[in-house]
Amino acid sequence: MAKRKRKSLGKVKHYKQRSYVRRSLLRRRVLKWVLGLAVLFAVGWLVAGPVVDFGTGLWYSLKNRSQAAGSGSSAASDPAASAGNSGSGPESAPPEPTSEADPAGDPAAIVSGSWSYVALSALSDEAQAAATAADLAGQGVGYAVITLKDAQGYIYYDSQVELAAQSKAGMLVDAAMAARVFQEAGIVPVAGLSAFEDPKTPYTDRDLAIYHTNYENTVWLNASAKAGGVPWLDPTDPAARRYIADLIAEVKALGFDQFLLSGVQFPSGYSLDKALYDAGPAPDLDKTAQLAELIDAWQLQADADGTVLWFEYPADQAALEMSDTIGSLAGLGVRNLVLDMDALSAEDDGTQRSAALAAAQGADHLVLHSGVTGSFER
Repeated sequence: MAKRKRKSLGKVKHYKQRSYVRRSLLRRRVLKWVLGLAVLFAVGWLVAGPVVDFGTGLWYSLKNRSQAAGSGSSAASDPAASAGNSGSGPESAPPEPTSEADPAGDPAAIVSGSWSYVALSALSDEAQAAATAADLAGQGVGYAVITLKDAQGYIYYDSQVELAAQSKAGMLVDAAMAARVFQEAGIVPVAGLSAFEDPKTPYTDRDLAIYHTNYENTVWLNASAKAGGVPWLDPTDPAARRYIADLIAEVKALGFDQFLLSGVQFPSGYSLDKALYDAGPAPDLDKTAQLAELIDAWQLQADADGTVLWFEYPADQAALEMSDTIGSLAGLGVRNLVLDMDALSAEDDGTQRSAALAAAQGADHLVLHSGVTGSFER
């Protein structure tokens, strides 16, 4: 038994020795591979930079030769380029200016191109405004009307005019951004402002309202309250006029040079003869003279400020020889006129349209507005 035990121990010892030798050989082989890879990596690191630099330089050299050859052949095939390069021809002159003004270079110029009335929802941020402007520019639109004060009296930008504070809408647009984005797209931004058609401000400052001749201290409405009657700003009141002028000046500072003013008129509706204005009772007023004096003053101020004013009127009122709202359109002295053709009667056989166009003959520029678009008549 003892002998068998000794033989067994000898076999185990011999097996351990063989196992140890194998592990040693394996470690040496792994070490050799690691060292070899390290050396290879080091050599590659040293050589790769010059090789890459050489290859890159060779590629650009070949590319530049190809471009030089191409430009040389192009110059040779272009007589104008050849003459300019040889020095034998006259010095190239700058391009002649076109007959049309550049709206981006001179936003106060009157230029050709259709009009588009832009929804405020399309101006919620700069990316959306830029996409809208690009789309309209692609359609050849020259003017984009952005409503900043509507016929309900709401202000759609962050006005700092004190009287506008209580009339701001729940959604405001960045007016300065909108003006800039449309100008960059080559489109003239036009600020739309409703002037005296404003049911909100007369309640903010009752001194600017029209009053009822039969009821002392009662604001006049253009219909009964039950029928939805609303007040208007008094177009003869100096403070009401100043409010609109202040908005124009503020919006101009935001980057707008052209304005579309609507509601520069007397109210429409019922009981018009019961309206008491700052300038006197309605039956005693020459409405044409009152509005003409205001429009002339605003246009002269616009000339001094480098601003363009457009005035929009309903075509059905323009067609009348003497309207309750504007008197005689021809007597207002409007230079830049927009006619709202949607106001024409659906049964019009062309008589109203012709009369409206005839009354607009004195305007220097005329745009016909229908739906959300407008087009130059002249």
